[in-house]
Amino acid sequence: MKNISLLLLSVIFLSLFSLSCYAQNPISLNPVPIKIEKKADYAKVQPYYQLDFSAALCLFEVRVNDVLVFTLNLEGQASSMIPINSAILQSGKQEISIKVLPLAGQKVLNPNAQFKYNIKVFDAAKDLNFKEQLPGEYAIVKVDPAKKQTSLSQTTSFNAEVPYTINAYQTGTDLKAVSGLKEKLTAAYQKLGELIAKGDLEQLKKLIANRESVAAVTMYLSKEESDDRMKGMLSDLKTGFKLMPIPANAMVKVFGNNKIAALVTPQGGSVIRLKNEKEQEEMELEFTFYIPTGKTELEII
Repeated sequence: MKNISLLLLSVIFLSLFSLSCYAQNPISLNPVPIKIEKKADYAKVQPYYQLDFSAALCLFEVRVNDVLVFTLNLEGQASSMIPINSAILQSGKQEISIKVLPLAGQKVLNPNAQFKYNIKVFDAAKDLNFKEQLPGEYAIVKVDPAKKQTSLSQTTSFNAEVPYTINAYQTGTDLKAVSGLKEKLTAAYQKLGELIAKGDLEQLKKLIANRESVAAVTMYLSKEESDDRMKGMLSDLKTGFKLMPIPANAMVKVFGNNKIAALVTPQGGSVIRLKNEKEQEEMELEFTFYIPTGKTELEII
């Protein structure tokens, strides 16, 4: 009986010690700047890749190089374009994968669920003028209602030429091998929540600097445009928006070839939601994390 009691105390102590570590040090407050190299012709050659899609009656995910770039629960029918440069970190072969899932609250695919797309290239150096459509028209196979299918997927690849190289999360830690990842992420999101609640905008600017650097380079933003983008997000936090509690049923989502992770709602949405009671407006902030090689703290990317 004494041995069992000692064992239980040891387990409790280790659990509390682990949670304490996560709470004290969940996220790096001084992230290391990522490496970005712009080619000589960066200002003149600015291809902007977009996925031109139409879809109906499904919850779908679009990933580029296993990075989630868009997800939507579509109860009707829609067509639009999704910018995908944010997941293209260097020239060469890029992989696109589409996953079609049942609508939220349903267990099998709607018989009329569909998703088809092609890839178009625009010239960001010339007011996003259309440049070309890459070869290929792609579509998810039709649903077979007799099989009560729960998902369908389709993967293809294309070559992209971009005037930059970004060394970000690609060499980061394999997050599938990190124990206690959910607790670590939860503590990181709670820390973000504290900073947002306190209005510590300078610290928030530090934390999202790498993410904003990637956005600026891949979207070909000028310094003024990049500054305005960050100011816009931060100014919203000063205008009456209050953080809502992180959902208890939040789930871990790992992607980017196991180098990126996020906490998401069961529907795939962000767990950082803010509400302005006076204006009756809501806002979501998306944060994804990685752990640089040789580090233990999460960093926003």
